[in-house]
Amino acid sequence: MENNNSPSKATIAAATSMVREEDLEALEGLLKELQTRVDEAHNDGRVYLMSQYVRLVALVSPEIDRIHRRFKRDNLAYMRKTHKLLKLEQKEASDNEAESA
Repeated sequence: MENNNSPSKATIAAATSMVREEDLEALEGLLKELQTRVDEAHNDGRVYLMSQYVRLVALVSPEIDRIHRRFKRDNLAYMRKTHKLLKLEQKEASDNEAESA
């Protein structure tokens, strides 16, 4: 039996699609902080704490990469869409010129 309180796949997809530049910057800041803490734990000889920080880095780092790739895909899609619209506008303008001549 499915739990009615759990979010649907569509809800999860909608929530993850609302990533902003500020969110990415915050994650990158967190990654830098975690990397600093890994170094500090290493220098202090704190093995357990270092392993926990490394686990957190392993969680955050791929997420940052995924968001970067998504922003690049979205930017490329936007450029393709604007290019398509520009081609349509130029075609319509040339068609209008041909009709008026």
